[in-house]
Amino acid sequence: MSNLKKFLWQVLTVVACLCLIILLISAFSDRISPLRSTYIPYLGLFFPFILAFNAAFFFFWLICRKWKQVAVFVVVFIICSGAIRTYFPIHSETKNIPENSIKILTYNVMRFENLKKHTKENPNAILQYIIDQDADIVCLQEFGTNSKDKNLLTISDVVTALEKTPYHHIEYLKTPPTKSTFGLALFSKYPILSVKRIPMESEFNGAFIAELDIDGRKVTLINNHLESNRISEDERADYYDLTKDPNTQKLEAFTYMMFQRLTPAFKKRAEQASIISDVIKENTNPYIIVCGDFNDTPISYARRKIKGDMKDAFVNSGSGMGVTFNRHRFLFRIDNIFHSKNMKAHNCTVGTLRNSDHYPVWTYLEFLD
Repeated sequence: MSNLKKFLWQVLTVVACLCLIILLISAFSDRISPLRSTYIPYLGLFFPFILAFNAAFFFFWLICRKWKQVAVFVVVFIICSGAIRTYFPIHSETKNIPENSIKILTYNVMRFENLKKHTKENPNAILQYIIDQDADIVCLQEFGTNSKDKNLLTISDVVTALEKTPYHHIEYLKTPPTKSTFGLALFSKYPILSVKRIPMESEFNGAFIAELDIDGRKVTLINNHLESNRISEDERADYYDLTKDPNTQKLEAFTYMMFQRLTPAFKKRAEQASIISDVIKENTNPYIIVCGDFNDTPISYARRKIKGDMKDAFVNSGSGMGVTFNRHRFLFRIDNIFHSKNMKAHNCTVGTLRNSDHYPVWTYLEFLD
């Protein structure tokens, strides 16, 4: 082997090792709070891309029959298997849903298509989707109605449309609510015994904890909308343009802008996640469900902190990436349904309706005792 060829192989090996190290850090980056490290959360954000790059290296070594390198990659993939399964679970569909199950839907509705009126002749697509799903419990984020203009969607329209879930609570995130309301909502077929807002500093985001009586079972439910990244539609459009036509100068400016947006949001969500985690630890009911728009990816500190030792419905019964955000090629799963271990998820599904910037997520939860 010539000296040049040997040198190139050595460089390639060093690059591959660095990629493996980055993959390992990325896979376990959700253990480190953004309040302690500014840059580590970004490795979790880009985990699927880092994994794909390492997979390409793996197949390269495999084609070249470099068995030692292949073995090293296999070992690292095994170490990272928990993160890989979290991001890309694979499960078969449950054909017969157990009778002892409830259906729960979580959906960031983006103010129902700018408060589009709902009528039988011209239904609001988002509201109609919720009706058609016939879920037992519906948790909504970015819930919006209008109290002044009858040509727009009103709270009465929503309550009437969701008559099959007669128990409801609206948590307004602006106090007092303006004529165009904004907040979180819960609609349920089961009685809501109590509701309490979870205190956290945020202008547009928040969470509340509710207690439900489900056929004699006391169930705690937490509906979340964690801190948003505050990326405007124009900035998202810039990112979309970059994916079609990369430009070095524009990419540099966009990267700087994203860093300015994401870093404070990472830190704010870390604070909010700690607050919600403490609320969960104080819960005394045997059953708990935590859902909503987390605005963070499957490999993130906020998600891991809130999940704790609960089960993730999509990880345990869904398949694929389960992308829940659907605008401008920001392809991430940021909406979740968690539940206590005495429940089992079946067929967690990400819907396909694109009328909001989020897809709806629903699952069946079986009571195991």
